[in-house]
Amino acid sequence: MMYSNVKKTSIALAIISSLLFNGASFAFMQTAEAAKQTPVVSEYDPFADEEDVKAQTVEENKKLTFKERLAKMRAEEQKKSQSMTLDNVMPGHIYIPKKTKLRVALVESANSKTHKENQEVEIRLLDNLIINGVLIIPKGTIGTGYVYKSRKAGGFGRKGILQIAGKEFKTINNISVPLKKGLSGKGKTDGGAVAVAAAVSLVGGLFMKGSNINYPAGTNFEVEVRENVDLMATKENLAEVMNPKIHHGLEIRVAPR
Repeated sequence: MMYSNVKKTSIALAIISSLLFNGASFAFMQTAEAAKQTPVVSEYDPFADEEDVKAQTVEENKKLTFKERLAKMRAEEQKKSQSMTLDNVMPGHIYIPKKTKLRVALVESANSKTHKENQEVEIRLLDNLIINGVLIIPKGTIGTGYVYKSRKAGGFGRKGILQIAGKEFKTINNISVPLKKGLSGKGKTDGGAVAVAAAVSLVGGLFMKGSNINYPAGTNFEVEVRENVDLMATKENLAEVMNPKIHHGLEIRVAPR
């Protein structure tokens, strides 16, 4: 009897240990997966045109109280009165203009079945970005994009959806260039066959699945620079600032001991 109890206790401990180990492994996998995701402003639509954004702003202003609208107007007037002649650009500085279009390609394939929303993807610049004869971002530079919208294919002919938006490139002098727009597509479905199957039976429609959308590695598309980007350089020193032999980044000075 005593041997039986010991055996049962050993089995119970083994089961508990296994559950704890699997739980820890699952938590680690979730943490690793989360690290690959990019934080995105939930209300921001990278595929929206400026006209759509302005219309949305008008609607949002209607919801504000008179006091809130007045404070917003004063803030906008103060911004206009500042020394900046362009949004985000200091006077005399060279900049990358807002809405500059860049040709890019996916580094790896992406599929609506496997890729999740906010997951980061790598994109490669296909052309040199040159301003006033000076190379700003070399061809082949790797930047980041992210999955803005994703949906697997499903029953009743539901198509897979996958939208990949541009996120960021870095200039030679390590300035961030925010991006918008990107790649958008849907899978396919035989609408007629699905309708017939659904009419015959609910189960029949359920098994008539649409297809997922797949973008092979090297798929070309276009992104836009989201806002004016101050290159922190003037016309006179732009070439020196963008010299690839000069290292840019975090500099730490340590006194000798």
